[in-house]
Amino acid sequence: MKNDNFKEEMNFMNTPQFPGQQLGGKTIEEIRSVIKRQKRLRGYQFICPQGSSEFNLNLSGTARILLGIAFYGIGKSIDLSGSFGQFIYVTQCQFTVNNEIVIDQLDPNFLTQAFNNNEYYYIPRPLSGTDQLTMKFINTGAGAETVNMVLYYI
Repeated sequence: MKNDNFKEEMNFMNTPQFPGQQLGGKTIEEIRSVIKRQKRLRGYQFICPQGSSEFNLNLSGTARILLGIAFYGIGKSIDLSGSFGQFIYVTQCQFTVNNEIVIDQLDPNFLTQAFNNNEYYYIPRPLSGTDQLTMKFINTGAGAETVNMVLYYI
């Protein structure tokens, strides 16, 4: 992940815990501004039965920008040079944000670290705090599959 997105925040990395009480430190308002723009994560674990399944996702009411998504499978480990890790056996997923289809008919393995060089797959979307996020899966396997997913947001 590039640090260019956080140039302003990088100046605050060594700021003392109580900056208003330090000489030459950052003001409390400057610190609050940084905190409002910090990345947050919300994890989900889905048990996807055979066939179609749909899950509603809840984010904090203070969420203002969806940054991206990442999947982490817990299926059988496939090692091809040690870089792939664990795969998800669900064959398709669909992700919607406020009735907008953001991801459609995609194998969730494409959103894992096996196929992504970054921490997460970047799909920025504005959020209002009262958003409807939905994840749908199609599992063509012989049984239920567990899928782990992380949403990144500000």
